Amino acid sequence: MPFTPFHLGPPLLLGVILYKWLDLPALLVGSVIIDVRAALVVFGPLKPPIHGILTTFIGGTIIASLLAAAFSVLPSSIEDLLVRLRLTENTSSRAILAGSLIGVYSHVILDSILYTDARPFSPIAWNPFFVDGVRFIPVYAGCTLAGILGLLALAVKCRSKP
Repeated sequence: MPFTPFHLGPPLLLGVILYKWLDLPALLVGSVIIDVRAALVVFGPLKPPIHGILTTFIGGTIIASLLAAAFSVLPSSIEDLLVRLRLTENTSSRAILAGSLIGVYSHVILDSILYTDARPFSPIAWNPFFVDGVRFIPVYAGCTLAGILGLLALAVKCRSKP
């Protein structure tokens, strides 16, 4: 997606619903970290295609694993801040890895729905998620709606906690 924040909507909603089993910060970072490579293509240092190895399940799994490892060794001061802000309830290694994987995979799938150059099962060129004729606006609208619902659900969750 050309606007990375759209990728936050579905994982945010899912993360609030599955709050006890997923690490929300890892989920959210995982959902946008894939676009680092795309930004480097758009702004010059890397050459196209925009949707390269990171927009695959293999590349995504590697990135999610690295992200989970990084989140697992966060300093306690950052972890305390996340808990105080009620952005996480479960900081177990399993929750962090699950959040990272789901966030990254949601990005891979969303990009694969919209773009012909996305190859989620690379090196195989097959993209079962791409449907010719799918328009960007309904996908963006769905991501936006999911994000709004996720923010509302998070606000309710945070307000209901002491």
